Amino acid sequence: MTAATYLVTGGTGFLGSRILLQLLEQGFKVKTSVRSLSKEDQLRKSLVLSSEKGLTKATVDANLSLFVANLTSDDGWEENFKEVTCVLHVASPFPPAAPKDPQELIKPAVEGTLRILKWAKATPTVKRVVITSSLVTVAFGQSPTRTEPFTENDWTDINGVDNPYIHSKVLAERAAWKFIDKEKPHFDLTVLNPAYILGPTLKEGTADSTSIALIVNLLNGSLKEIPSMFMSLIDVRDVAKLHIEAATNPKAGGQRYVLTTGESTPYLQLANILRENLPADKASKIPTKEVESPKDYPRPASSQKAKETFNWTPIPTKEVVLASANSIFEEQGL
Repeated sequence: MTAATYLVTGGTGFLGSRILLQLLEQGFKVKTSVRSLSKEDQLRKSLVLSSEKGLTKATVDANLSLFVANLTSDDGWEENFKEVTCVLHVASPFPPAAPKDPQELIKPAVEGTLRILKWAKATPTVKRVVITSSLVTVAFGQSPTRTEPFTENDWTDINGVDNPYIHSKVLAERAAWKFIDKEKPHFDLTVLNPAYILGPTLKEGTADSTSIALIVNLLNGSLKEIPSMFMSLIDVRDVAKLHIEAATNPKAGGQRYVLTTGESTPYLQLANILRENLPADKASKIPTKEVESPKDYPRPASSQKAKETFNWTPIPTKEVVLASANSIFEEQGL
């Protein structure tokens, strides 16, 4: 299945902009939703500057269109779904801190997902919808003594988790599968469940800092001690690539896929990777001690299904972390 025209939600985000880059490099027509057109010129410029395949301004301008739309409103969607053959629903609230009202996250996540599916159902040309979910819908709220890797067969028990973001992702993905089961639309659905997404931002990019704050805070001195927590990671370049693979691979319809490097790594170890591999002047502010914090535990997860379906090998954790840091130095001047 080849999608001639893609619709990508959230095109100025960390992942969304990387997906746009790869789609445009492959010659596809792309429409992307944004909350404001204020960053349009910056986005177009960053796509050209970041391309390693000679993407030109003329190609970007010819093949990429931006439109204003919000996940909590129908305005702007109907017209821009016309002639779309594949939808990549990437946009979802991901704030740096939890809001006082959990519904600030849950409502746009769930309603936005259902709104995208509704308009896909109303558009005869749509063949597949790919939704960006998260590993947090798979591997949380379970026994801390579990050693067996989590897989696509697992679901987070939100009754065991006090975290609005995790609730929003679980409820949104559950709602998507329920929609497919009840409405039986003409298109099929694929869900990707990536671990925490790191990796390089686009050059002079529009990426929000929330996604890479994990590394920024280690490098800039704002974090004096490291929380005792475990991180499962995945590179943004891999996640973008697999969104496109998921859209075009016939085997991916009706499936969900865990995406991770395969490690559940202590945050302190990520700091050590940076300290041991960066020049001393760039590593001077990286903290060395863990702070006492609520006990965390590893959540091993397997990407074997994705590896087999897409013939894919993930970028290793060390490379993901260092690529993130080098990108931050280049773009933010740390």
